Amino acid sequence: MTDDPIDGARILAEARALSYPRYPGSDGDRRVIGEIADRLRQAGLDISVDWFSYDLRPALWALRTLLVASGLLLAAAGAIGRTAPPIGLVLVALALAPAAVFLTWAPWLERLYRREGPTRTANVSGRRPVPSPRLTLIVMAHHDSKSQNLPLLCRVVLTIAALGGTFALAGVLVAGLGRAAPPGPGWLAPALGGLAGAAALLLSTLSSGNRSPGAVDNAGSLAIVLELASVLGRELPGDVELIALSTGAEEDHMIGALRWLDAHAAGLAGRPVYCLNFDGVGAPGRLVLLDRYGALAPCAPRLAPLALAAAARLGVRPRRVVTPPALGTDAIPFVHRGIECLTFASGSLGRATLAVHSAGDLPENLDREPLEQAARVARAAALELADEPHRR
Repeated sequence: MTDDPIDGARILAEARALSYPRYPGSDGDRRVIGEIADRLRQAGLDISVDWFSYDLRPALWALRTLLVASGLLLAAAGAIGRTAPPIGLVLVALALAPAAVFLTWAPWLERLYRREGPTRTANVSGRRPVPSPRLTLIVMAHHDSKSQNLPLLCRVVLTIAALGGTFALAGVLVAGLGRAAPPGPGWLAPALGGLAGAAALLLSTLSSGNRSPGAVDNAGSLAIVLELASVLGRELPGDVELIALSTGAEEDHMIGALRWLDAHAAGLAGRPVYCLNFDGVGAPGRLVLLDRYGALAPCAPRLAPLALAAAARLGVRPRRVVTPPALGTDAIPFVHRGIECLTFASGSLGRATLAVHSAGDLPENLDREPLEQAARVARAAALELADEPHRR
């Protein structure tokens, strides 16, 4: 598009400037909050900085207890199932039942995050004031970053081991029903249970820190939101409300998005609301659209087709990906409140992606092309969405 005002070089420069450690409540977190507010103010938007505090410990205790209990139950299922397959299957079911609740998004679990606490951060939003908006468009990215003691590849391997070992064990025990023992060698069931249990126990040791510059996760996406705030603020029709939202504490179980919705959801009632979320854009590789969550639940039935059509016009070929239940993004609480939310990401399992949540998530890992593609596709989809009623 020759008249496209998106500036990829500007997005990349902004992303690099924002790449410094900024775990919630840290000095870097407070610094980025101020910088985002300044950038959105310069874009001509009305600024709101909503400070909040929280206590993550109840959720962490619940998650770690779940993983430890599941690990022990799986190990016991393998040992007992060798001679008593029905009892082993009951233990496997007991190990999986709480995971089915905690590793999907259950809105009632939000009470774990309501308590005020020692961590203080803020959501920053810039709003283009519209007296009587016909619809509201939110462009969103989280501004916090985190490092973790277990590298991403290690977490992937452990997760595959836990899930693979669990389902393989269940299969062996089902095959052993009605028999004195499961088929195969006597060590198979205990080995599978031990593998799955050990992986779950190791995952329970996961902890977070403030060593990651957070370039791919999530300075690149944040720079896109700042670019769109400026561009769409000038281009959208006068009856469309634009909100550029930078959430805090996404890395701490999406608490910032929850708090922003608690404070502002009532003010969004009475009109259509759509959200474009950016998380992990900038890793080299193809553009990614996460438009389904968990058991194939649609997140963006209207936005996804618009984005795909816009991408086709621009010569971009995004991959559509289902968000796994254990992977959290700010889109999830929005969707569970009835707000369509399409998430943009990029890349594959390469060096830049594997460096996420570590000190290696450096600005050198950012690739201009997916940053520019995501911004252009989002802009085109937003303008198409805003223009739809006028073409009916």
